[in-house]
Amino acid sequence: MNGNHNMFETIHDLRASIRSLRHRPLYALVAVGILALGLSAGIAVFTYINGFYQPFPGVNSDGLVRVFAVEEENPYRNISYPDYEDYAAGANETFEGIAAIQASFAASVRLETAADVVFGQAVTGNYFAVLDVAMSVGRGLTGVDNRADADPAVVISHGYWRRRFHGEPSAIGSVVYLNSKPFTVVGVAGPEFLGSSSSLRPEVWMPLEQFKLTYTGWAASSQNRDIPLMRVYARLHDGVRVEQAQAELQALAVGLDDVYPAREEPRRMRVDAAAWIDPTARLAESTTVRLMLAAAGGLLLLVCANVANLLLSVATGRRREMAMRAALGASPGRLLRQVLAENVLLSALAGGVALVIAAPAAARLGSYFARPSVWGANVPREASIDFNVILFALAVSVLTGLIAGVLPALRTSRRNLVGTLKVDADVPAEGRGRLLGRRTPGVRDLLVSTQVALSVVLLVVAGLVLRTLNSVGNLDPGFSYDNLIASYASTSSAGVEIEDRERFFRELTELLNEQPWVQAATVADNAPLSPHASTALRFDGHNEPVSLVYSRVRPGFFETLEIEVLRGRTFAATDTVYARGVAVINETLARQYFDGEDPLDRRIWWLQQGGEERSFEIVGVVRDAKARNFLAEPEAMVYFSYPQHYHTPGNAILVATTIDPGLAVSYLYRELREFETHIAIVNALPYTEVVSGFTYTQRMNAELFSVLAFLGVALAAVGIFSVMSLAVQQRTREIGIRMAVGATGGHIARLVMGRAMGAVGLGIVVGLAATVAVTRLIRSLLYGVETTDPIAFAAGVAVLVASALLATYLPARRAVAVDPLTSLRGE
Repeated sequence: MNGNHNMFETIHDLRASIRSLRHRPLYALVAVGILALGLSAGIAVFTYINGFYQPFPGVNSDGLVRVFAVEEENPYRNISYPDYEDYAAGANETFEGIAAIQASFAASVRLETAADVVFGQAVTGNYFAVLDVAMSVGRGLTGVDNRADADPAVVISHGYWRRRFHGEPSAIGSVVYLNSKPFTVVGVAGPEFLGSSSSLRPEVWMPLEQFKLTYTGWAASSQNRDIPLMRVYARLHDGVRVEQAQAELQALAVGLDDVYPAREEPRRMRVDAAAWIDPTARLAESTTVRLMLAAAGGLLLLVCANVANLLLSVATGRRREMAMRAALGASPGRLLRQVLAENVLLSALAGGVALVIAAPAAARLGSYFARPSVWGANVPREASIDFNVILFALAVSVLTGLIAGVLPALRTSRRNLVGTLKVDADVPAEGRGRLLGRRTPGVRDLLVSTQVALSVVLLVVAGLVLRTLNSVGNLDPGFSYDNLIASYASTSSAGVEIEDRERFFRELTELLNEQPWVQAATVADNAPLSPHASTALRFDGHNEPVSLVYSRVRPGFFETLEIEVLRGRTFAATDTVYARGVAVINETLARQYFDGEDPLDRRIWWLQQGGEERSFEIVGVVRDAKARNFLAEPEAMVYFSYPQHYHTPGNAILVATTIDPGLAVSYLYRELREFETHIAIVNALPYTEVVSGFTYTQRMNAELFSVLAFLGVALAAVGIFSVMSLAVQQRTREIGIRMAVGATGGHIARLVMGRAMGAVGLGIVVGLAATVAVTRLIRSLLYGVETTDPIAFAAGVAVLVASALLATYLPARRAVAVDPLTSLRGE
C-alpha cells in the first residue's frame, strides 16, 4: 500500500513538473540547452572510451576471445606462429577452435587495362569458422584451403565485391590475380564484417600457407618463436570461463618453456574478450583518456553550477507559488521532491538531446585516426552508440539533474514560505552578511566562482595543448617537404623481371625529371616517415654488429629532399652493381659509432645470407633526416645505393614539384599510368599530409580541449550575467536611493562590476591553484612546452577576465540607467 502511494506521488510530481515547465518555456529551453552541452561532451567521451571494449561487427561475439602473450612491458603481445600451432593443437578442453591472422599485406591486382591495389590479411583455415562470420555468398576458408598444395583461394570483403564485381553472385568462382598469382574467389563476407581490427579494412583474406609461398621473407620470420607475428582469436566451449581457458593455455606455455625456452622471460598467457580496437591502443592512450574524462567532468560540474544559479533565480520568482503549496499542506520534503523532479525531468530531456549530439562528436574524435601515409590512409576509428552508452547517458543525466537541483531545492523547501504570503516584498539581496567588516559572498557568488575556477583550468589546459600543436608544427624533419609529393608503386602485376626492376625505376625517374612541373624526382625503397627495415651491421674496429635502420636510395635522393651533405659525397650514377659497394651515413651514426673520428673511407659490413659479409665504403655524411617518426629524435641510419642491391618490386617515388603539390598529384598519377599500364599505385599525396598525419594526437587534443574551454567560458559568462542581472533587479531600490543622494553612474557601475569581479577574482585564484596541480598530469601530452608555460596561463586568465567584463557590462549598464524617482515611487 505504501509503495502504491509513493508511486502515485511520484507520478503526480512528474505531472506537476510538466505543467510547471509549460508555464516557463524559455527557462526550460535554456536549462535543457545548457545541460545538453555539458552532457554531450561527457557522453561523447564515454562513447569514445566505450569503443575500446566493443566487439568487432559482423561476428558472433559470445564466447569469442583473444589470446595474448604477456611481457613485463607489454601485457598484450602477439604470438609467434610456431607457438600458435602448439596452442591450437593442445588446447582442446576449453576451446572450440583457435585461429590466427597475419597483420596485413598489400597486393597488386592485375586487371585488363590497369592494376589495382588491395589490402588484405593472411589467415588460418578456421578463421571464419572461429569468428562465426556470416557470408553474403559462397563460403569461408577451410583447413583444406590452408595447405601449400591446395588450389589458391580467397574470400573477399563485401565492399570489394560491390566495387569490383558489382555485387554479382557470379563472382564466386572468378579468378583474381594477386601479385600475378591466380586465386579463386570462394566467398564474400557479410556487409557488417569489416575485419578484426579497427585500423584496417581488409578487402581479401588469403590462406596463410598460400601467403607464405608468395611472401617468402615473412615465411622465414614465421618460423622464429621469438618473433610475435600472429593475432590469435579463439572461441570458448559453452560454459567455459575465461580463467579456465587461460589456465589451460598457461599449462601449455610452461611445457613449451621446457622444450623451447623463451629468450628473455618465461611464457605467460592472457585471455580477454575480443575487442575491435587493439588493447595496446588503450594502454597508449590511457593518459589522454583520463584527461578527456576529467575535462568532460569539469565541464559537467560547470554546467551544474550554471543550472543551479539559474534555478536559484527562478526560485526567487516562485516564492509565492511554493508558499501557497506549503499553506495547502505540502511538507518541506514534498516541496524538495517537486523541485528535484522538475530538474531531473529537464536533465533527462537534455540527455536525449546530448545522445544525438554525442554520436557525431565521438565520430569526430575517431576521424583523427585516418592518418594519410604513403602506404595508404589508416581508417577512422569507429565507436557506436550501444546499450552501455545509453545506460551511461541516463545515469549521468539523472545525477547531473540531482546535483544541479539539490541546492536550490533545499533553499526553497527550508525557507519560511508561509511568511511570504503575509508580505509582498522582495527578499533581501543575497550575500548581505558581513565578516570582519566585509560583505560575505552569497551562494550565487560562490557558484560563479566555481564556474570561473573550472573555466580557468579548461582554458589553461587548452592553451598548453594548443601551444604543443604549434610546437610540433614547427618541427624540422631534416628534409624539405613543402613542395614534395610521394607515391608507392609496385611492378608486381606489370611482368617486370627482377633483373629489369632497377632499369624500370631508373627510366621512370628520368621521365619524371623531364616534366615541366617537376623540380627533381627520385626513388627509394621506403619513403621518409614510413616503416623502414633494420638490419645487423658491423663497422671497422667493432667486432659486434649493431641493429641499424637503413634505406636503399637512388642517386639524386638527397638532392631532391634537400638533405644537406656534411662531409664527402652522396651517390652517383657510377655507383652501380659493378662498382665497389658504397654507403652514406647520417650525423647521428657518425657521432655515436665513430667517437669524433673521420668516418669517410671506413667500412660497414653487412651479413648476407649464407653467412658471408659484404663490405661497403662510407663515402659521405649527411644531415639527420627523420626516417620513421616525425615526433621522435633522428635515429642512426645508413643509406645504400639502390642499384647495388636486390631490387624490390615496389618502391617509393618522391617528386619535388614546381607547382602546387595538390595539383601535381594528379599529374603524377597520369605519368605513372602512361609509363606502365599495369603498375600498381598504392597511394599518392602531398607530403604535408604525411607530416600532418603524425600530429593527429596533438590535433585531436587541441580541438577537444579548445571546444571544452570555449563552452566553459561561455557558460561561466552566462552564469555571471544571470547572477548580476538578478542582483541589479533585486537592488533596484538601493540603487535608486544611492543615485538620489548623489551617487554617479560611474560609482553605480563600479559597485555592480566590483561585486562580479570579486567573485571572478576568487575563482581565478582557486582555478590557478587547481591548474598547477592538473597540469602535472598532462605532462606526457605536451611537446616542447612546459607545464608552467606563462603564455598559456596568461592567455587563459586574460580570456576569462575579458569574458567576465563583457558579461557584467549589460547588467552594469542597466543599473546606471535606473531612474531614482521611478524606483522609489514603485516602493
